[in-house]
Amino acid sequence: MRKKVIVFIAILLLLSSCASRQLVTYNPRPAENLYTVKNKEQVTLLFFDTEDAEGLTDHLAIYKRFAEAFADTDEVLVLNINSQTVIEFENYGYYYFNNDGSKLKSGMILSNGVDMPIIEANPEKYIKRYEDYFGVPFNDKVYYGQKRKAEIATHQTEAEKLLKERVKIDNRYATQLITNSNTSFYPKKVFNQACRTGKVIIQLFEDSVKTKKGAVQIETVYNSEGQIKSNTTLINGVAYANEIYYRNAYQLIDSIVKIDEKGLKSKSVFKYGKNQYAIVSIDGPSIMTSGIFYLNDKFQCVKKETLNGSGDVVRTTACRYDDRGRIIEEVSEDQRLVYEYKNRQDEFYASLKSYNTKTQSLMHESTRLDENGKVIFINKANNKILSTSVSVNDLNGCTKTVYNYNGDLTINEVYAYYYEN
Repeated sequence: MRKKVIVFIAILLLLSSCASRQLVTYNPRPAENLYTVKNKEQVTLLFFDTEDAEGLTDHLAIYKRFAEAFADTDEVLVLNINSQTVIEFENYGYYYFNNDGSKLKSGMILSNGVDMPIIEANPEKYIKRYEDYFGVPFNDKVYYGQKRKAEIATHQTEAEKLLKERVKIDNRYATQLITNSNTSFYPKKVFNQACRTGKVIIQLFEDSVKTKKGAVQIETVYNSEGQIKSNTTLINGVAYANEIYYRNAYQLIDSIVKIDEKGLKSKSVFKYGKNQYAIVSIDGPSIMTSGIFYLNDKFQCVKKETLNGSGDVVRTTACRYDDRGRIIEEVSEDQRLVYEYKNRQDEFYASLKSYNTKTQSLMHESTRLDENGKVIFINKANNKILSTSVSVNDLNGCTKTVYNYNGDLTINEVYAYYYEN
């Protein structure tokens, strides 16, 4: 019969804080009933304590973290022993630990399934000992939660710093940015100035003859330059959301104050720099950067970053232009937009195609037609018409009515435009 090496713990070697506490070998084999860990060549984490142990809050908290982290895997066995028993590890050799509380009231035993297990008695060092012994990080949900809080705090600090920055701008800078940046806040002027003077009211109707009003009404007020001063959305005649635009002496947006249906305010502050401008959103105690627009030497936006409420970049879009400054391509992680123009004179695209960035397959296509005072947009996917929008304009080219149709050309929505100059 093969002679087994009998290992019985009688004492624990109290080494320096940098060294492992090892289980000490002794003969003969323990007589007590054994709790056997048969996990050869696999990782075992055994948390032990005794019935009379005190101050186990941190010990048990770390045990629960490990147990939850490895609950759905067989690669790591996580155990908790809180009764007096002799524990046997069947690795390449037999190792024993007597959980009688004579030396340690609690601790964590780490076994790789091959060598002699080691003990860590300080709950504050459990995770560090695990990472050092097995050479892998322990990144559980608590870790990521703590890391996430730290990341969000860093993002807020960066936004607060950006908010305090002061960059000198002049009229040339403002004119170039307003004219060339081609962003949602500073779009290219492809409209008649008469269409953006005073107040413009957009009313939703539920029928094509405009006899049955819908719930939604939008009121936009413009300044003498055709720039937005305020934008109000009403639901059933009651203000649902209101945006007020504040501009500096150069007509650049300084901030946008938003008021919701409950009267609660939030604010978007615009910060301008040499090669970019950014938007910092302030909502109560939260201060986060929500968008960054990067500019080239022609003040064209060549990259856009969209950030979420935690300050993470959730979308990055790269932009390309032709020699006339018209947008011809926008590329993000999931799609590529290609703008095509009918001729070199047109400022508005004739076709917009959306491709899957990974497969390069065509996903959607929007075609724009300008016919007899009407602007028609036809949206397709897989050669099937999804929707059609027909905009009827007046002699100045200002929109009078927009008819939206479903794929089968049944009327969906009608929007009427009213101008109060």
